[in-house]
Amino acid sequence: MTVQPRVSPAPAKDMTFSTRHTSVRPVWPWRWERALAALAIVAAVVGFWVTLRARFLAYPGWLAVQKADFILGPIAVGLYWRLRRPNGLLGPVLIALGLVGILYISESTTAPVLFGVGLYSENAIYVLTSLAIVMFVSGGLAGRAERLIVALAVISQLAQMALGFMDPTFAPGFSISGCRAVCPANGFAIVSPPSWWPQLSDAGGVLLVVTPIATAGLIVWRFATGTPPRRRALAIGAPVALLFLAMQASYRTLFFIYPNHLAAGAQPVHSALQWTFAGARALIWYGFFAALIAAELFAGRTLRRLVRESMGRPSLRELERMLRGPLGDPGLRLGFWHPPKHAFAGADGEVLAPSRGQTLTKVERDRRPAVAIVHDKQLAEDPELVQAAGAVALLALENAQLEGAWKESLRDLADSRTRLVAAADTERRKLERDLHDGAQQKLMAIQFNVRLAQDQVKDAAFTRQLEAIGDAADDALDELRTLAHGIYPHVLRDLGLADGLRTFARTVPMPIQITDRGIGRCPRPIEAAIYFCSTEAIQNVVKHAGHEAHIEVTLERDREGVRFAIADDGVGMDRAAVREGDGLLGMRDRIGAVGGAVDIISTPGSGTTVRGTVPLNDSAAVNHQPQEDRGRATS
Repeated sequence: MTVQPRVSPAPAKDMTFSTRHTSVRPVWPWRWERALAALAIVAAVVGFWVTLRARFLAYPGWLAVQKADFILGPIAVGLYWRLRRPNGLLGPVLIALGLVGILYISESTTAPVLFGVGLYSENAIYVLTSLAIVMFVSGGLAGRAERLIVALAVISQLAQMALGFMDPTFAPGFSISGCRAVCPANGFAIVSPPSWWPQLSDAGGVLLVVTPIATAGLIVWRFATGTPPRRRALAIGAPVALLFLAMQASYRTLFFIYPNHLAAGAQPVHSALQWTFAGARALIWYGFFAALIAAELFAGRTLRRLVRESMGRPSLRELERMLRGPLGDPGLRLGFWHPPKHAFAGADGEVLAPSRGQTLTKVERDRRPAVAIVHDKQLAEDPELVQAAGAVALLALENAQLEGAWKESLRDLADSRTRLVAAADTERRKLERDLHDGAQQKLMAIQFNVRLAQDQVKDAAFTRQLEAIGDAADDALDELRTLAHGIYPHVLRDLGLADGLRTFARTVPMPIQITDRGIGRCPRPIEAAIYFCSTEAIQNVVKHAGHEAHIEVTLERDREGVRFAIADDGVGMDRAAVREGDGLLGMRDRIGAVGGAVDIISTPGSGTTVRGTVPLNDSAAVNHQPQEDRGRATS
């Protein structure tokens, strides 16, 4: 990622998506929602039973199903909408619509006042249905067109309510809620019809036709001029709403033309519109539900795709381009929190700021700002996609943090191993010099003094004692030289790896073949690492491979670096049953400290092979002269 983290990585225990003003984290307290769901079920059962027994209705059976659905459908869809989009207002509007549906049950009674309550509940259902459609299309009432349509719906229903106060025989207005002959009296008819009653009735009828036509026009205009996210959001719910609006306008137009009775030729049209209108009304909230499910499914597919693509560790600009396609927003910008600026910074380092028609959504982790997305305002009405984009952006940020921390840890580990091995080699060379310049020189001085004393002493017994002291000094000097050479052989330092291993091979009590395929001279840390790894492997062969084993050491170089192998034909071992001791761990540490790797291959009865590789820049090599040495060195 372009933005490198400055804090330790931590899992996203608490991820919040929010705009500048509101949080969109789903909240579901489950108290009043459960009570409301229970109320809806009880009311639906009561409404079905009461309506089914109302024999004065023209279609009691179908109307019983419709009234139960007017309660259960909007409340269930409204609760789910509120769960998934808690900041949206469509969920509460649908819940209110379902609650008004409870009052609609009273239209199935014969008591004048209750019947009047049912009549007026139709007006509230009409207004709330229009409001729900407008809010689904536009996401709110911010525009003039939306407010005008809702105002027309309210005015038309106020006109209908005014007519109800003047007409004791006022009949239900929904398509299948009529009566067989005469409906119960309207208990709210308290005013005598004035002279302008027919004009008010005509004006209300016109508004009942104009309002659905205007709403349908708004839907078509929104779909035609909307961005791809808006069209995708309208693709499922809008056709259902358009069907309902078309049926509503047609049904009201038919009644406006034939206010008192239908002509014989209009009867089939009326019957078709009557039932299509009733079915389309019931489909509205289920269309909203289907649209929400489709949005969630699309967001899920988009999230899987984005997560898969983000595994390639894209840069900030690449991540922006990757998010723009699925979200359908070519102007989308992405930024991460920049503590020095105390703001979100984009790929260019500038502070993110939404332009006209855009909004900024913040993604918080552990209640702290982490990622910001500047996107089209219409995407705010499709929050599942914004949440998917935020989750991918946060995942990319955390991957960058984890990768950065992982690389830093690897660098720290490699540096510490290198320092430890370098310090050990420095101490080896220092100890070798101290032994050579200190103890070895003192032993040589003792030898010289003993020989000088032998030349001056005439006593035979004392001369033999001096000879014994000289021989002991010679043995101590040989052992000291061997020890000093083993600590850091001067041959390795002066002549290189191949000659150093040949010298070491002379001290090993079994046949060893050294094959040098042009390894040449390498940097001192690499030569020391391979030398001591090889000698450790050879000593393991001596200890464990058996007396009849043969050893072959191969040294070579290629473009990738230096390779070495120590192979024997001894008894081998079962790697799964053998725990790596200090020797094997030491080999891995030594080669790992210079950036290499060691692999140990062994099976019982087939011997053991230790292979190692160390990356090497050829410019660091000295005297790279290929040569072959097939000679055998034995003790």
